[in-house]
Amino acid sequence: MNAEQTVLEISAAEITDHILEDLQKLSTYSGEPMAAVYADNLLRKMHLLRDKYMDNPLTFVVIALHDALFFQNRWIDYTAYQYLQAYNLLSSLVSQETINNSSVEEAILALEKDGFNTLPFGVQLDLNQVEDEVEESHNMEDKCEQ
Repeated sequence: MNAEQTVLEISAAEITDHILEDLQKLSTYSGEPMAAVYADNLLRKMHLLRDKYMDNPLTFVVIALHDALFFQNRWIDYTAYQYLQAYNLLSSLVSQETINNSSVEEAILALEKDGFNTLPFGVQLDLNQVEDEVEESHNMEDKCEQ
């Protein structure tokens, strides 16, 4: 007897939708005990996205946010407004037709500006230098397109 088994793979878009839902819930329940449930769900979905879609540009932004939240349980310290900002940022990235390297860099810098420490593991980030490099990168892309 030959029984076929159908395996359904969850798409990056579906995982991202769950991540956005949890960010929205965290912005609502920030500072309350219920936030722990949504933080746990969020971190698990972030891991799933990383495990299944590591080459997706959105994954790099999600993992930067993950590092800010996960390191020393700092998800507890972030405010409802910060979670809402992260939600808005990821929503805008998802709605883009294509996500290029510049978009990824700008998104991670936006997370930093919103107070998320995306490099909590002892690396110091000079935002002024990074912004200059991103601007140079844009100028080079513009020149290449002409």
